[in-house]
Amino acid sequence: MTPRPDTQLVVLRHGETDWNRDRRFQGHADIPLNDAGRQQAVKLRSALAQWHFDAVYASPLSRALETAQLVRPGSHVVTDPRLSEIDVGSWAGLSRDEVIAEMPSYPEHYANGVDFRRSPTGERPSEMVARAMPFFDELGLQPAGASILVVSHGQLLNRVLHALLGIEGRVLGGLMNAHFSQVLHHHGAWRLLAHNVGGSSRFVPASAGGRSTPQARPAVQ
Repeated sequence: MTPRPDTQLVVLRHGETDWNRDRRFQGHADIPLNDAGRQQAVKLRSALAQWHFDAVYASPLSRALETAQLVRPGSHVVTDPRLSEIDVGSWAGLSRDEVIAEMPSYPEHYANGVDFRRSPTGERPSEMVARAMPFFDELGLQPAGASILVVSHGQLLNRVLHALLGIEGRVLGGLMNAHFSQVLHHHGAWRLLAHNVGGSSRFVPASAGGRSTPQARPAVQ
């Protein structure tokens, strides 16, 4: 379903967890935010203070749901399992070095955007995108000019952004914890207005003409 004109979408990666800090694969493991992650989310509350969101959605995994609740306290947050992170199967809890010991080709495959399965029991990125994109297609049910916040996970949001923008391969850097990107559906296509914006920036919505006005220029990571 085609989004209505001037639909604004902010996609936000959850705050830090202990497994993020320790560089362990999480996937569908329900690892909560740590204290640093909660502080990151509170900072984002100020960064997005001038936004009005018509709808707030989140992955049901607690690290994403709590981030959404901290960023928009009092808002009704709708969870959707299609927004869950890529399933890493038996790699959950392993460090990057442990995964490389099991799959030596992992760094090269990842760097080159190869569509490979995350562990013998996990998902491929293409499978993750196939389950996630119907959710984003349904945003066309929102009224014209709606502003929507989606709180999810790093791998999912990176691949979804590429799909929305029609970009092949790995072009956009990944979102850091508690960082967001902004896209606007204007003149029949999604436009990337900002990428990897964190809580140190104050950001206001785009105008109808598709121009955002950040007070600090976001760095692309």
